[in-house]
Amino acid sequence: MPRAVLSPAAKVQMAHDLRRTIRELRDRGLLVSAKWATELLASLPKEYRVPPNLTFSPPVQTIQPPPLSSPVGPRPSIGEFLPSPGPGAFRPDGSIGSNAVAGPSRARTNHGVPIEEEDDILDEDAYQLARSYFDIKEFDRVVHVLANARGSADRKAQESLPHFLDTKEERLALYPAINPLIMELANETEPYLVYLRGLLYMRVDQRAAAVESFMQSVVEKPYNWSCWAVLGQLVKSAEMFIDLKERLPSSPMLTFFAITVMLDLHTATDLVLNMIDELLDIFPESVHLKAQRALVYYHMREFETAEQHFDAVQKADPYRMEEIDIYSNMLYVMDKRAKLGKLAHEYAELDRNRAEVCCLIGNYYSSRGEHTKAIIYFKRSLLLNREYLPAWTLMGHEFVELKNSHAAIEAYRKAVDVNPKDYRAWYGLGQAYELLDMPNYAIEYYNQATSLRPYDCRMWTALATIYENVKDVPNAIQAHTRALLGADTTQTPGILYKLATLHLSVAQANGRTYSLEAVDYHKKLLALGEREGTTAAEMAASYLAVAEWEMRGGTRAAGQPEMARGDWTLAAQYLEKVAQTNAPQRDKAEELLRELRVKEARLAAGL
Repeated sequence: MPRAVLSPAAKVQMAHDLRRTIRELRDRGLLVSAKWATELLASLPKEYRVPPNLTFSPPVQTIQPPPLSSPVGPRPSIGEFLPSPGPGAFRPDGSIGSNAVAGPSRARTNHGVPIEEEDDILDEDAYQLARSYFDIKEFDRVVHVLANARGSADRKAQESLPHFLDTKEERLALYPAINPLIMELANETEPYLVYLRGLLYMRVDQRAAAVESFMQSVVEKPYNWSCWAVLGQLVKSAEMFIDLKERLPSSPMLTFFAITVMLDLHTATDLVLNMIDELLDIFPESVHLKAQRALVYYHMREFETAEQHFDAVQKADPYRMEEIDIYSNMLYVMDKRAKLGKLAHEYAELDRNRAEVCCLIGNYYSSRGEHTKAIIYFKRSLLLNREYLPAWTLMGHEFVELKNSHAAIEAYRKAVDVNPKDYRAWYGLGQAYELLDMPNYAIEYYNQATSLRPYDCRMWTALATIYENVKDVPNAIQAHTRALLGADTTQTPGILYKLATLHLSVAQANGRTYSLEAVDYHKKLLALGEREGTTAAEMAASYLAVAEWEMRGGTRAAGQPEMARGDWTLAAQYLEKVAQTNAPQRDKAEELLRELRVKEARLAAGL
């Protein structure tokens, strides 16, 4: 698929749109989305953000107070009531000056840049990024971003930092009266209020209506990342995603959205990597995109490559915490305890009052087998953010380790309440019910996990094992066969051997001594083992099974006489290989080899 290439003019326009959107987002208290947009702006190449590309400087825009008799117009932005205390913002009598606008300075071009400071535009962008981090209390990142800043940004930071809008109390005030608010906003068309309406619909679990509101909002205000993010949370399937994608206009923001949704739906592929590379052509310094690339490799289980990319992200922004919990999960799986401990120590010094950091520390204690301490930190993480999904899931894992199945089930259920697409929580529920010896429940939850991770060998193997335990051999064979599609070279031999064993058990249950299907899997095992350099002792069971099959007649073609024989030469080679090992099958191989020699002698004698 050819890459979409943006013209220089389109990138300049993008910088302009981002600056305007950042102010609007801050005015409305959408601080996380404002931070995301400022990071995106800062990642644009400098040549599209400096004065030569600011092709016009129109006259200063002013806000004239409307006449008292003016008709009621659109709702004003919050920023119009919250002027920043820049020069000239207030008259001596305390009234608002005629040229006051929201933001740290008074006179702006249409690009949102103070006219007298267009030469300082890059520092302005750095200041806006630092201000976004300050808004969400990531103070170390403020220092990191402003380390090399010069000029008016420092002055504006000092003037404006104490005047940020805190919307926490406003959000809490919405809860008792959500339905009347939805009715009030029912016919609203202002994009940010439409976004608010979508959030209210989510609170009352009207998801279809929420989706429509979020889609309407992002079409009008495409750089409101918070709106894209919550829309992504509501995408339940690939089919729903394709439907939404066809209804939304093509743009870089739609590509950002697609990457996030595909990761959330556990469909990370090379296609997603290509989409990330396409966006990096536009935003070459975007740490968010570099982190997304690390996540793709993580979901593809290419841990070594993912680790390199996570390290690069940490180096580019040592105070970034968004993906640190996933990075720590990966280090835990890779059994890199020393590196995990170093990471936990570093981030604990930065801010141990972040949910992500508490989750990281919990993973560290879990890697040391200190499950009770790990639970303490996962609980602390949830005290900081009760809807922080990874902590619920990881706490469930710790309860499983402590054999406290009931507590594990409660934690996993909380996790799927927050995000029904979390396959780890469904898988954990299956494990917990397996411990409780309730296989029917375990099968149900493992099936949920496989539907979310259809190419994850571990999910199918767990499901197959449950079917084996309840003597449901046909379904066990089906699940193991499905596991082969996602198995790597270390997992494949065990699955092939299990399938061979199950097929043989089916044949024996039907009164047959041998199974052609079982022998076929043993042959696949031998081909794989010889290619991978597996020792004869490790493949002894398969050598023996194929040799015995060939001795007893092998695969007879239709119409061949009953006494037709298999490949005795191949059988002898395989039996000799096993006889030369210390494998448990050696005695059986020697016995069959003697029997084969007798058969060959009788055949030579014409008997």
